[in-house]
Amino acid sequence: MRDKLKLILAGTAALAALAGCGGGSLSVEDAEVRLVNATSDIPTLDLYQSSTLVSTGIASGTAGPYVGLKADSYTFNLNLGGSGAVAATLLATVQKKVDYTIVASTSGGTLTATLLTDSEGSPSSGTAKLRLFNTDAADVASVDAYLLTTACSGLAASPAAPLVTAVTGLQASYTQVIAASGGTPYHLCVTAAGDKSDLRLDIPTLTLAAGQISTVILTRSAGGVLLNSFVLNQQGSLMTASNASARMRLAVGASGGALVTATASGVSLGTNLPAPAVASYVLVPSGPVTLAATIGGTAVADPGLTATPGADLTLLVAGTAATPPVLIVDDNSASTSTANPVKLRLVNGQNGSAPATLTDNYINVGNAAAFGTSSGYAQVQVSTALALLQASSGTTPLCQSVNVTLTAGNVYSVFLLGDVPAAPVACAITEDR
Repeated sequence: MRDKLKLILAGTAALAALAGCGGGSLSVEDAEVRLVNATSDIPTLDLYQSSTLVSTGIASGTAGPYVGLKADSYTFNLNLGGSGAVAATLLATVQKKVDYTIVASTSGGTLTATLLTDSEGSPSSGTAKLRLFNTDAADVASVDAYLLTTACSGLAASPAAPLVTAVTGLQASYTQVIAASGGTPYHLCVTAAGDKSDLRLDIPTLTLAAGQISTVILTRSAGGVLLNSFVLNQQGSLMTASNASARMRLAVGASGGALVTATASGVSLGTNLPAPAVASYVLVPSGPVTLAATIGGTAVADPGLTATPGADLTLLVAGTAATPPVLIVDDNSASTSTANPVKLRLVNGQNGSAPATLTDNYINVGNAAAFGTSSGYAQVQVSTALALLQASSGTTPLCQSVNVTLTAGNVYSVFLLGDVPAAPVACAITEDR
């Protein structure tokens, strides 16, 4: 399935360095190993066998060359590109005449390495083989997948049966699917396990050809709720298959209680909402956003926004029709702290306010947030109807909520919206995850 000689020559330098590790020269019967960088936030990775460099500069979303190794047990180390520090370690045994792929991925903020064998047998005539590898179980614990010839947007109302269910890591075995020799185009729809209406990934153009053997590597998204992906062909290429959607919601802070209506690329975000209002997330097409919004019936100029694939976003429409809408990036991935398993932040959409600060039981949460921005997320302790949340601007109190419950694993935002109140009001708290 590939030119063996070409790939061995591509790794000549690494092979020479590794020859001494196995005791003698390498042969075509030895194992071959490559590194796949299935991360979106690590520009390059280096692969070492113990302290010996095997592959270098493997860029995000790419597969490195196969490199020969004697059949043996090894300690593989992954280093951030050009760094001497080990970021992940994998203990693995490789066998003669077997090819392997080490998949580097991140979950819960941690880089991990997983060894896959590239020795799956050919599928039946007229079919391809497909499996899922859910690398983001920290945020999306279990998923189902559907393979359709129609758009994923109609999945919830369709009688389609899942291709596979409850995938929590690497799917145990491949699934055979019908595929023409020239390729069959499919929509791959990945949902939260057991819920067809909770779409986490839409790949609208997954083309499978007869004889193809592929692994769809599900990866974390910027928003922490949707998924992105790569398609890895056995002994072949790695292709990026980003989410075709992002999640967006409308936060309303218009002056004087003026009503706000907004759509993003034809998708309604909210109709006639007064401040303070925060609508639910909806799926919108990723890429450039065509915004149509009004405040009190007056059109708001489209500032030319972009929705990153897989992102969670809050569209803040505040002030008057002359105030440009702002797109705030949300990170709804779960907290990585066991001691402080709740994430909390402040979003400031209060007209005319100076930078505002949020406290949780008198402890600052993130940094001060100017109008049209959010504070950083803070990881805070769980609270069972005990938290005191307060937001203020300098010495001016803006909101206060007592006996607030904060649940482990959840993400919360406190919104300041509308005009500055004459006296402190209850905080507008949303449970974002």
